[in-house]
Amino acid sequence: MNRVTLVGRLAAVVGLLALLAVATAAPAIPASPDAGTLSVGAGAQVWNGHNCSAPVPINVSGLGAGLGGYESKLSWAAGRFSSLDADISINIGTYLTNGGTRSQTGDSSTPALKAVSTDAVKWGGYSWGTGNPPGNMADGLLSTVSLKPTATCGSVAMTLAETQLVDINGAVIALTAQNGGSVAVFSRYDTSAGGPLVSAADVNAVVGKLGQAVGTACAVGGNYRYDASVGGPLISAADVNAVVGKIGQSVTTACVS
Repeated sequence: MNRVTLVGRLAAVVGLLALLAVATAAPAIPASPDAGTLSVGAGAQVWNGHNCSAPVPINVSGLGAGLGGYESKLSWAAGRFSSLDADISINIGTYLTNGGTRSQTGDSSTPALKAVSTDAVKWGGYSWGTGNPPGNMADGLLSTVSLKPTATCGSVAMTLAETQLVDINGAVIALTAQNGGSVAVFSRYDTSAGGPLVSAADVNAVVGKLGQAVGTACAVGGNYRYDASVGGPLISAADVNAVVGKIGQSVTTACVS
């Protein structure tokens, strides 16, 4: 690559860094052939009372140009997730680097921007490359925001705002939509995820796992949800008894304890 082109690309990176550093709302950007959409993915869930986080997928779609960087703000219903910086983690994954570029730190999990406020977090990432890499424009998982629930159970509304997208040269990619979604926060005793009351179905769900290892803590799709007594390392009679003791109670009342 010649010096002029390299300088031009570095200037684009600097411009994108400035964009990522500004955590203020931006005016809506009109749609264009290069427009993209950010969406909260479906299916995010967590069982309360286990000190686990809900992994919220953020997806991108409809891009007409290779994505070089982005920032967005995820907000949730007041008080439903912790607003402590230590309780919010962000993994920007490999989306940006799958287009032949390199991430801003060389670490595909670390965001370039993470700004936590009450009931919200703003984050972003950028990439750069040599040899005119195309950048990734496929539909897919852009990043994952993991949030720790507070002691309240039920569905939590999630909202995306202040999204900015740029291509690998730092030019703005117009935004078509920012689609929110929801996260399911289940009671520690609602092991069948059936609600609205703790029931025999929850007891049977635990019985069906008796003797199995709790396994990796908080693993998506794992057995931690059946460890109602939070005793581990195996699903046991103590977990059955913990659920039996809550039968008939509302899953919102019997949320954590």
